[in-house]
Amino acid sequence: MLRLLAFPLAVLLLATSPAFADEGIAEHLAACAACHGAHGEGMQGAEYVPHLAGKPAGYLFEQLAGFRDGRRVNASMTWLVQFADDAWLHEIAAYYAALPPRTRAADTGATQLTPERRERAERLVHEGDPEHGVPACSACHGAGLAGLEPGIPATVGLPADYVVAQFGHWRNGSRRAREPDCMRAVAQALSPDDVRAVATWLSQQPNADGIRPARAGAFVPPVPCGALDTQAAP
Repeated sequence: MLRLLAFPLAVLLLATSPAFADEGIAEHLAACAACHGAHGEGMQGAEYVPHLAGKPAGYLFEQLAGFRDGRRVNASMTWLVQFADDAWLHEIAAYYAALPPRTRAADTGATQLTPERRERAERLVHEGDPEHGVPACSACHGAGLAGLEPGIPATVGLPADYVVAQFGHWRNGSRRAREPDCMRAVAQALSPDDVRAVATWLSQQPNADGIRPARAGAFVPPVPCGALDTQAAP
């Protein structure tokens, strides 16, 4: 109930100018905290809400702008940012990017994997599926899956149902990124069983050392990705 009462006021604050940042941005992000946690670390039991803390600012900005501009579909998020300008969205993104990354696994109690499904998930994460044109998750998200500046996020510790839902959005076109949209191609190539296995495995992984996204150019993903300024390795 308290979250709901705080929501209308927070909507007004989110839609205003970035001048609020000078007064202390955290107190003006009550709507964000209600779902994503007070420090962007995620909320226990929130199956469809990701953590934000420590992810690349460029990635976070693109998601906020995507909700505003129709490249991502979520009624609550669109309502929150529909009148926000780029400057304010950059302020929000920079705030969450500067926070310490989430260190624990997901809180939602994902179903345990069988040994066979765990092996399959780990193979996809670390080796990919070359036969079906699927690169390893770690080839784009980093060896520790902590992300890559400026636009590839951490994937460890995300709720399994959230990850599965995002793959569905990429498949049906309700989530789009700048071209080339590398995740759309991955989502279309993976089977539902593989998506669920990878999502469950990722949800069970902590980032115990609080590793931040790798610096831009630290490695080059094997496929072109619009989230980055780099191109695929030859």
